[in-house]
Amino acid sequence: MDLFIGMDLGGTNLKYALGTENGEIILKLSRPSFADQAQNKIFENMFTAVNELLAEAEKRGEKISAIGVGSPGSIDFEKGQLIGSTPNLKSWTKAPIKKNLEEHFNIPAWADNDANVMALAEARKGAGRGYKNILCLTLGTGIGGGIIIDNQVLRGAHYSAAEVGHIIIEYNGKKCNCGNRGCFEVYASAPAMVARYRKKLRRTGVAYAIDELNTKLIFKKAELNEDLAKETIYETCEYLGAGIASIANIIDPEVVVIGGGVANAGAEFIQCIENAVKQYSIKAITKHLKVVNAEMGNDAGIVGAILLAVESLKMVNSL
Repeated sequence: MDLFIGMDLGGTNLKYALGTENGEIILKLSRPSFADQAQNKIFENMFTAVNELLAEAEKRGEKISAIGVGSPGSIDFEKGQLIGSTPNLKSWTKAPIKKNLEEHFNIPAWADNDANVMALAEARKGAGRGYKNILCLTLGTGIGGGIIIDNQVLRGAHYSAAEVGHIIIEYNGKKCNCGNRGCFEVYASAPAMVARYRKKLRRTGVAYAIDELNTKLIFKKAELNEDLAKETIYETCEYLGAGIASIANIIDPEVVVIGGGVANAGAEFIQCIENAVKQYSIKAITKHLKVVNAEMGNDAGIVGAILLAVESLKMVNSL
């Protein structure tokens, strides 16, 4: 049986796994990503991880057919190389992921943006199963995304498609970390929700320590029927609905899959987002559109990377 390696490179950890062509995980491991070190050190760390999995495959009498990597940043999919830089890995500028892995191990390798990899996992094994056109969002410190059109990852002419967090939903609005103004994630991310709630508290003169606020606390307060928390969540859903509807009006997805920390707030939150999407989008699009929670959780990155390797290898072999 041929096996595949999937690697999910993050700002804190490198997750890596051995899996089958169906995306089933046989063994998964994790180690620090060395994000603050030089590029060659990050690659050495990745090589060590691959060697661990090669040794495991050898013990099982199996071979590794291909390697898939999900990485932050825009990635030239044909070259498997980072385009420019990414903030969480300072030395990762123009990192030649595919080239270095293939030269070191003589095994076919592919790399893609981590949000694209997550979308692939949800499309094949998670909440997007059975759909051909999918919008995937991750709600956290920012808003990331991946788009599947006709069962294929949408990468765009410059390999930078699906930067959904930076669509403009308010002209000349609040400043975003990307340098622009009015970006979706400035209004609908986890920090935006916290900032909105903090502002409401200050207006009412609430005296407890508001510097320790987070989204979990806001949802907890809403469960306890606190009006300010419920207002904050409702307003965040409205912003999420407006942003998602703007994307849906262009790509006409069958389902919107929402993952990330904020999305774990429960079914009521997801339903609130769906209601807002259907309010702001074209009725022909939203009549049958579903908004659902992601299913793959922390395994989305490594499963998606395994599937990236599997599908890319099949594509090459079919040419």
